[in-house]
Amino acid sequence: MALLPRRCPVPPREQAWTEKMLAWCVERMGDVPLRRPVVVPTAEFFPGTYLGTEQDVLRVVDRVRVLMGIDPGRVAVEVDSDGMVGDLDAMPVHRTRHAVVAGHYEQREGRGLIRIDPGQAGDPLRVIAVAAHELCHELLLGRGGVPGADGEDHEPLTDLLTVYTGFGVFGANAAFHFEAFNSGGWRTRTLGYLNVPMFGYALACYAWLRGEARRPGRLPGWADHLDANPHGYMRQGVRYLEDHGPAPALARYRSLIEG
Repeated sequence: MALLPRRCPVPPREQAWTEKMLAWCVERMGDVPLRRPVVVPTAEFFPGTYLGTEQDVLRVVDRVRVLMGIDPGRVAVEVDSDGMVGDLDAMPVHRTRHAVVAGHYEQREGRGLIRIDPGQAGDPLRVIAVAAHELCHELLLGRGGVPGADGEDHEPLTDLLTVYTGFGVFGANAAFHFEAFNSGGWRTRTLGYLNVPMFGYALACYAWLRGEARRPGRLPGWADHLDANPHGYMRQGVRYLEDHGPAPALARYRSLIEG
């Protein structure tokens, strides 16, 4: 009996958008991000002890900045605090009493300004996801911006750029969180603009572009850091690409990377 073709984990519209915009990332950002190591939550990428202090948050944001290759003079960071926030290496730091939702980006006095909600400080992986998203705003909009980056798709494109710059594991894991309590109650939290299936398919396309999705049914080692749901959607996406490949607009870039 012939096996049915494996399905893409996202509907056709989201599939086409993901492939088109990843091709856009290669065109506008170049292929250097694809050649860097994928960032995962290990001491190799984030050394030191994290206790959830303001300085810890700022240190994490600065580390994400370094890994993205963003010059420290391009961005400043604000953290909601009653106390003064010390210097973060060469990154200018200010204080604010504004309440923000997870993170916020704006341009002020010729550079990017990132605000991080201290309510996220207890979860360092979520802080990394927020920092990556806000710093991708800077890549898209800072220093003159990238043509075509400020359209109506800007926010989901910013999420997608976190995948392209190697931080997709954090965004995918933070996109949806379920928490149950001993009392019988529960709550869910979402973060970002791409849902979990879209993150999963974007990561599959990213791995395919990097030449990491060649062995049938096998995911690259960095995918082990994904939670169960994004891992499952990524696996489904990789299997779909094994059968069909992406649209030609994206497929033509694989030879560029392999070359």
